[in-house]
Amino acid sequence: MNDKEREKLAAPCGLYCGACSTYNARKRGGETGLIDMAKRMADRWGTSIKTEDLVCHGCLSSQVAIYCRRCAMRACTIEKGITHCAQCSSFPCQTITKFNNDGAPHHSEVLSNVRHQKEKGIDLWLDEQEKRWRCPTCSYVIEWYDTKCPQCEATLTKQF
Repeated sequence: MNDKEREKLAAPCGLYCGACSTYNARKRGGETGLIDMAKRMADRWGTSIKTEDLVCHGCLSSQVAIYCRRCAMRACTIEKGITHCAQCSSFPCQTITKFNNDGAPHHSEVLSNVRHQKEKGIDLWLDEQEKRWRCPTCSYVIEWYDTKCPQCEATLTKQF
């Protein structure tokens, strides 16, 4: 992955898109992966989801999944002309704090992630995330809620 593609995986809010199941659906399973993801999302949301609405190249790309299109933090950074909440003088604001505390386990680390981004810079933070979200046995990319490696089936430690 080149540096431009890599940078797109550092979401404005501090999430690492490289561990997102929607981002990885196409990479892991092609069109079939997107179809499976669309079915799971439709069941969860109770509405049909088009596979093209799930194609995502990272939060800082021009093509993001349907639910990221409505992201208040993404919109805020675009409006302010910055790319990350770590660059915002109003951090931590009510919006990101509410997101951090909404009960979704992977959201629960955004405040900490943004603080680390401010301390270390985005590039070093991305280096850490790339290592963190790899199977310790075979180095295959893992996702936020994987309990077993999809490649080698090694049991993974809980991330949150």
